[in-house]
Amino acid sequence: MTTQAQSIASRIMTFTPSKEEFKDFNRYIAYMESQGAHKAGMAKIIPPKGWKPRRTYDDIDDLVIPAPIQQVVTGQSGLFTQYNIQKKPMTVYEFRKTSNMDKFCNPRYVDFDELERKFWKNLTFNPPLYGADVSGTLYDPDVTEWNIGCLNTILDTVEKESEIKIKSVNTPYLNFGMWKSAFAWHTEDMDLYSINYLHFGEPKSWYVVPPEHGKRLERLAKGFFPGNAQSCEAFLRHKMTLISPSILKKYGIPFEKVTQEAGQFIVTFPYGYHAGFNHGYNCAESTNFATQRWIDYGKQATLCSCRQDVVKISMDVFVRKFQPNRYKLWKAGKDNAPIDHNKITPEPTECPKEDKTEPTKNIPSEVESEEPTAPVQENARFGFTVNTKIFLLHLVQILLTNCGSSCNNVFHLCVIISDKGKIEPKKEKDTRPQSKSQSKASAKKTSNRRSPSKKEKNGDSAAGVCPPEPVESQVVAALCCEGGGSSVEPQLGSSCSPAQKLFQRTLSPADVLHVHSYAKGDYSEGEVLPKEEKKNEKSEDETERDRPVNKTVKEPPPVEEGGLEGENWAKPLAHLWQSRPPNLKKEKEYNQRMGSKPPYCSICMLFHTYQQTECAKSIDSPVMVPGGRMRTKPLIPEMCFTTTTEMDSECEQQPETPHLEEDGTSLLITCSQCSIRVHASCYGVAPANVSKDWKCARCKANAMTENCCLCLLRGGALQKANNNKWVHVLCAVAVLEARFVNITERSPVDLSGIPLQRFKLKCYYCKKRMKKASGCCVQCSHGRCPTAYHPTCAQAAGVLMQPDEWPFVVHVTCCRHKGPTQIERNKAAMHELTVGQKVICKHKNGRYYQCDVVQLSKETFYEVNFDDGSFSDNLFPEDIVSQDCAQLGPPPQGEVVQVRWTDGLVYGAKFVAAHVIQMYLVEFEDGSQLTTKRDDVYTLDEELPKRVKSRLSKASDMRFDGIFEEKEIIQESKRQRVINSRYRGDYIEPVIYRAIME
Repeated sequence: MTTQAQSIASRIMTFTPSKEEFKDFNRYIAYMESQGAHKAGMAKIIPPKGWKPRRTYDDIDDLVIPAPIQQVVTGQSGLFTQYNIQKKPMTVYEFRKTSNMDKFCNPRYVDFDELERKFWKNLTFNPPLYGADVSGTLYDPDVTEWNIGCLNTILDTVEKESEIKIKSVNTPYLNFGMWKSAFAWHTEDMDLYSINYLHFGEPKSWYVVPPEHGKRLERLAKGFFPGNAQSCEAFLRHKMTLISPSILKKYGIPFEKVTQEAGQFIVTFPYGYHAGFNHGYNCAESTNFATQRWIDYGKQATLCSCRQDVVKISMDVFVRKFQPNRYKLWKAGKDNAPIDHNKITPEPTECPKEDKTEPTKNIPSEVESEEPTAPVQENARFGFTVNTKIFLLHLVQILLTNCGSSCNNVFHLCVIISDKGKIEPKKEKDTRPQSKSQSKASAKKTSNRRSPSKKEKNGDSAAGVCPPEPVESQVVAALCCEGGGSSVEPQLGSSCSPAQKLFQRTLSPADVLHVHSYAKGDYSEGEVLPKEEKKNEKSEDETERDRPVNKTVKEPPPVEEGGLEGENWAKPLAHLWQSRPPNLKKEKEYNQRMGSKPPYCSICMLFHTYQQTECAKSIDSPVMVPGGRMRTKPLIPEMCFTTTTEMDSECEQQPETPHLEEDGTSLLITCSQCSIRVHASCYGVAPANVSKDWKCARCKANAMTENCCLCLLRGGALQKANNNKWVHVLCAVAVLEARFVNITERSPVDLSGIPLQRFKLKCYYCKKRMKKASGCCVQCSHGRCPTAYHPTCAQAAGVLMQPDEWPFVVHVTCCRHKGPTQIERNKAAMHELTVGQKVICKHKNGRYYQCDVVQLSKETFYEVNFDDGSFSDNLFPEDIVSQDCAQLGPPPQGEVVQVRWTDGLVYGAKFVAAHVIQMYLVEFEDGSQLTTKRDDVYTLDEELPKRVKSRLSKASDMRFDGIFEEKEIIQESKRQRVINSRYRGDYIEPVIYRAIME
């Protein structure tokens, strides 16, 4: 009755039910789990011979796909980000015709393995269309077996009781695919089950990570996309992240794959991360469902925190109905036992009775289609809604292409402008009472298991802003490209690889935007030179976080030759400009001065402003070691040294962070000749090789008159480049195309990939003091902002630079795009709280309410570094299972320990330190309790930040009527929107916009 799919090593099971077994959907799902199918996270079901859900598919050509999306993918080396751009409606006939064009049809292949290789190799080229989330079903009304529109699971039971439907969650929807259309790594909404039936067409390939290893995939994704992880704890729910199987294999993430043929079902199980792609034109039908086993997953599902339209299902009805003995414990926030992924669904004793009324919309023979009343809501499943008109200009930079003189067509770009959310805005992470015990600190979050690239421990407290103005219209921009246009895209250096070309930044503000309509078949194969797209425009909340605590350095007005010395930041550099005669004494004094204050390392100075702004609370004191030396944690993630390295072999083992101690610190070493101070890890020196007479590479080569060829300043740590010149390590990290040939030794530096256009950029600060452009600049990362800086000038002037999203390295924020300084909370004025005191705190539903302090306690948290490079600093002593910490106390620093994580699995780690934190147990009016830190609590007489005021509610708001916590937005009359001053230079006036449209 059941066979193993593909090979013995594969755990994805294939089931072939008989006609009798096929009649009872719920009972057969229970049977599948009794056979262990759920352990793989996915199973394939082949229906009985002769079963068909629809008699014929010849009559669906006129079915309208209301919002097809174009999937634009950026990335390289197995790590990609997928952007979904909504296109104009088209019929199934038009979609099929487009998918069968030579441009879109699948290539020739011998077997599925060859096709898979071609998919991952060509993923970033020729974006396909995907007819996704079309509400409706293709089942004939008289089909009762495995009818996706009427599965009669417990999800349907509660839906009938509450009379609430959520499109594509408890209603069926259709997906029309073509070659290379893909779905990114994700679990279902609320970690539900899903069922997918392939009606007709080419096969569909699936990848799945077993639920017991889901946390490992999350940690890997957070390591490669740290910015996304900071913005939203559940950023994989945005369905924008594609990770190739070779990367999963390289980092030891277990996964399986299976191919679904037409006429076959695929069922995914709760918390089974899955992704996949279509082999060609096909049509599938899907929906979500639930069993009693899902309830535990739903209670602990981590939800997207950065979007208003995320699907949320209140678990109250499910727990009350199916787990009545645990209801009170769950309401008190204390039902947080680890999920048993091996548990099976009990065979149902009774199945929900089917209503006489037709449960879902059916598309009969005469074919009808549902108009999208809320396209933004539907397409939010694909993680692509925007909230400002200016985003029109920023989004399409991914599609920049050189049209050539023959291009005279009108191209269209359709972008949904939504009031429902942003592209991954940073939100304050919820303090959810989901830890092992509610009396313990609920601050234990999986987000703390971050990549080594974030071991500087960015601060968690995000300063908030007022909600954005609503934008409630759909905008279609038509850009006309006349033949013979004079604008020419800058060409890349001849040594750039295709992957490097894809990620080359826009280097001229005069570049013309060419946008193509992929549905029309008009394509140009010109060179692509997009601006660093990554997060497009940072959200309001993000810019709030990117503000220095100290006074913001204002950009000076244009100055005359030598006028910069009058600026405060430039005064210490007066004798270091390369235009002046070398002064080794002044250079040594400067190096000594920089090495005597945080961050102590001349290379880590790159992110010093960001460290002051974001991580002031997590700046660690230096660790003194014998001999009077110091160790501190480097600010520059290892990713910044490895990202620019060509990955010729994806299966080659990724080098570990070199020369780091077990606690994440690195030895600070000082050159005996020029006095530069660097981390051994940042400069690529083995601590064992360092003595009092140690010299840096430049001094060792006796090249004292050599300067950095990428900037105009002396001083700092230099390494030799491959062109017999020298370069600051700081500059090599900041410039995207610079590459460290030997990662461990941080030298030599290959500069051949830097395009000539980058050397033509003029630094904002020194362009007036130098008659001719010199050096190599980096640009502001916001949109198409042309502001450019030498990395050393930007660092000295206090320009905000921070680690960027892979595959980029440094995110630069010029003063124009830096928001007003947020008033920081006065830590000294934060008095200790007393029992019985009324305070304001964040409820588990994400809003703030008044509550009472009911208990004070001091909690001990352990900090460890996991074997995979991630870390956690809020473990409970009982989480250490290799020794009895309650009796013996904390382990010695550096000792190898075994940690039981929230998923119930045990991971290897090294102990770092123990921290004692004052905790407060607060109780809300609904009886729920929450243990939190002082930083997350506000007194009644304290001035609340805007982000707290905007979410402050009365207790009566906490009582919900329905189980689906969806807010109905009452559309009011539109009011005039005021453009943020930071974007006025980019804003297109309506008059100009209408002229373009005409």
